Parts: sequence; C-alpha cells; structure tokens
Amino acid sequence: MKNQSHYDPSRKTVGAIYRDAQFNGEKQVITGDMNYELRKSLCEDVNDTIVQGTKDFEGRPFYITVHEKRDLQMKNAFLRRMIKTVYRPYPEDDTLVFHVIPYSNQVLFCWELPHWSNMDNILANRNLYDWKIIEPILAWKSLNLEFFGFMKDENGNWTANPRYCDKQMSQEEEKQKIHIPIGLSIA
Repeated sequence: MKNQSHYDPSRKTVGAIYRDAQFNGEKQVITGDMNYELRKSLCEDVNDTIVQGTKDFEGRPFYITVHEKRDLQMKNAFLRRMIKTVYRPYPEDDTLVFHVIPYSNQVLFCWELPHWSNMDNILANRNLYDWKIIEPILAWKSLNLEFFGFMKDENGNWTANPRYCDKQMSQEEEKQKIHIPIGLSIA
C-alpha cells in the first residue's frame, strides 16, 4: 500500500488520510462536535497507554505525558502524543501528566498546563477560572518546580522528589476527568 503507516500497517499515513479528505471535499467538523470525540479518544488512548506501559515497564511505576496540539502543516488537524517514561517529566506547557502505579492499580493526576500563549489570557481573567487551573500556571511561570514534585539536590540541580505525592482525584473529579474501565482505578 502506498503511504502505509509504520505504526499501524492496516491504514495509510495521517498525511495521506488528510490529503484524501481534502481531495474528496470533506467538510470541516464544527468545534462543538469535537469535544465529545476528543474526550472519548483521550480516555481510550490513556487506557491503551496504561496497558502498554505496564507491559513495557514490567509492572514498575511510570508516567504518561499527554501532549496535544494543532498540527502546523495540516490545517485543522489535531496531534496527540502519548509519551511513557519511568522518570518524572519536566513540566512543559501544553501537557497533561499522570503517574501510573500498576501494582496498586492507581492512576494519579500530576498536572495539566495549557499552551504558553493561553496562560496570560487565563491569568488576566482569573475570576473566570478555578484556582486548580490558575495555581499550576503561576508555579510554572515562576519556575516553582517544587509544585510539580521536584527538589534541589546537594549540587543545586533539580531532581525528582521521592517523597512527593501526586494528587489523588476525588470521586467527583474522577467522573469529570477520566474513567479507566480496564480494572485500574484513579485513586
């Protein structure tokens, strides 16, 4: 097959799918319609990454960094990368981070940061946002890495704080944020 995906051999590359959609006169999706599909696919992607990460890291704890952005070359295309790491990721804008502890069936919320270009708008209109959204932005802008679970070592370098506990989500937040149907629960 021409333009075959290396990740999923049963389909074409994303670029080929996008090009064919443009040639065939595909209509744009109304943004309001995308919200449900993006949330649904995020849950599926996180679940798949939890299963794959548990296998890859042989049951050891790991982190999932979700990086979502609009593609710069394909107009109206949306890119989502699911990055698995054993180490605690450095806080970057436009990321959502979870800490997965497979042996205790826990998925802990670490942080969510908007794109840097949106941060000033959010801070300028803080009365419209919950403190849970404002607090990580202020910490990120002031380089307060302790907020994100880091500490300075004896040489003055930033390192992951082994005593830092990621946030456990309440039942109400669990219903709003993400549902893990594969037997793992958000503690």
